[in-house]
This record gives sequence, structure tokens and C-alpha cells, in this order.
Amino acid sequence: MMTPSGPRVVPQYRNNVRWVPLWCLLSACVLVVGARAEQFRGPVADASWHLDASVFECRLVQPIPRFGSAVFTRRAGEAQRFVLQQANRHLANGEAQIRSEHPEWRETAQPEALDAVSVQSGAQPLVVDWQRSQRLAAELRTGRRLIISYAPWDGREQMAEIVLEPVGFRAGMDGFNDCLSGLLPVNFDQVQRNALYFPAGYVDLPESELEKLDRIALYASADDRVTHFYVDGHTDGLGLRAENLELSRERAEMVTQYLVERGVPEQKIITRWHGERYPVGSNRDPGGRAENRRVTVRLERRDERLSARTD
Repeated sequence: MMTPSGPRVVPQYRNNVRWVPLWCLLSACVLVVGARAEQFRGPVADASWHLDASVFECRLVQPIPRFGSAVFTRRAGEAQRFVLQQANRHLANGEAQIRSEHPEWRETAQPEALDAVSVQSGAQPLVVDWQRSQRLAAELRTGRRLIISYAPWDGREQMAEIVLEPVGFRAGMDGFNDCLSGLLPVNFDQVQRNALYFPAGYVDLPESELEKLDRIALYASADDRVTHFYVDGHTDGLGLRAENLELSRERAEMVTQYLVERGVPEQKIITRWHGERYPVGSNRDPGGRAENRRVTVRLERRDERLSARTD
């Protein structure tokens, strides 16, 4: 069978469906039309990126209808990440492919494959590290949308896609970067439990250990949910028990006083001392004794969810 003369037919792709000229469909051209993937996306006119900013975390969020949300996030004391959050179970364990493409009104540019990332079932099935999240942000900033393709959890052969639109991303990322400059140097998990180590026989702390206390005080000044500070003094097993008990008291009170001088309310601090009673290392060797010469500081914080239910 003869085919019409002229240039070679190049199929066009729109929304993942292969389109061909009408004359080709009416002739002997044989092309397989790809099945349209299920997409999670909203109308472009409604797409937007919302900034949630605080000294504890910066979040740039795009809601994804029927799926959940896409989030660029950086928590105090941690690196930036890109995270998919799903409200229902959609993603199966495995791998997802990320590509970028220009919006539909700029069809001349070809899609570009960006990355393959692992997927784990759960509330945050996809987490991208700092370096790769920067690449994704750069694509959105230039006006290209991101499409994440993955296999659905129910085992269907048809791939599903999550579409992230670039609408409003540039302004949102500018605000996100401004937020980063005001983040605290540490988060609650990093200051919740601390151990401060003392030289043998001394009550004073080295400068490196005082820096830990400075970070605790700085965090506490910003988070009014912190309700209590538990300060516990300890010693190694060398010497008399009575002398060790007194030494642990002096160490604990030194830490308490340091926190108070840096703005921690004294009424929130519970100071205790235990001498050699609770070793964490062996007192038979220098390394173990060094671990035992310590004051621990533990922060307790009010759970906002519980507080909201009791208000």
C-alpha cells in the first residue's frame, strides 16, 4: 500500500497522548497511541506555592488535589529537602521518575529527564536531598513544570503522574530564601537531650561545652512551648562518694546558673545531682570515666496538639 508523499511524519505529544495528522490516520500509517497516565493535578489557574515561615522551619508548599502536597522544606539545623506528602495511599515501594517540561502553551521544548528517586510507602513516600532539591527548584524557577511518574500501589500497569506547576514559584522561593536567613541554628531534636563533659576534678566547662549551653538557651528563648529543663550532675567513680556527690552538685548548679544568666527562667529549671550513682561508662578505664564526668540537660516541651484539645 502506498503512503502519501512528503516529509516523514513526526508524532506530537500532548498530555502524554501521541497525536498524528488526520491524513495519516485515514491512510496506512500505523502508530500505537499511548495510554494516558492518571494524573494528580489541579487547574493551572488555581496552582500556587504557599510559604510557611518561622524561625523553626521554612516550608514552600503546593497542594496537589486528590494526592496531598509537594514541599520544599528546611528545618532549623538541617539541610534543605524536597518532600512529597500523601494524604492517602498512592505510591508503592519502588522508584519514581522525575522530568521537567514547559507548560502546554510552549510545546516546542522537549521534556527533560531529571532524576530517578526511591519511593517508600508512608506519609512522606518521596524525600529528595539538598543537592537534588536545588535542581528541582531551578527547573520550577525557569517556568518549567515537574512531573513525577510512578507505579500505583495497587499494582496497575498504567503509570500515574503528579504534576507540579511553576505558577508563583519564583516569588515563593524568594520568600523561602529570606526565611532561611532567620532560622535558628538548631532544632528541638538537637537540643532536647545534651551531655556536657567536665575535666577530672573540675567544675568549669571547656569552651566547646559552653557552646552547647548557648544553643540550648538560644532555642529556649524562641520556643515558649518548652516547659521544663532537667539538669542532672554526675561524676566518675574515683574518690569518696560524699565528695563525688558534692562535686556533682557544684557542676549541676554551675550549668543551671549559666542558663539563667542567658535568659532561661529559673522556675523552669529542675536541678539534681547524683554523684557516681549512674555511670554510663566503665570507671575502670579513662574513656569510661570521661563519659561519667557529665551534666545532662533535658528539655520538656508542651505538645501543641494536646494543648489544643484541652483549651
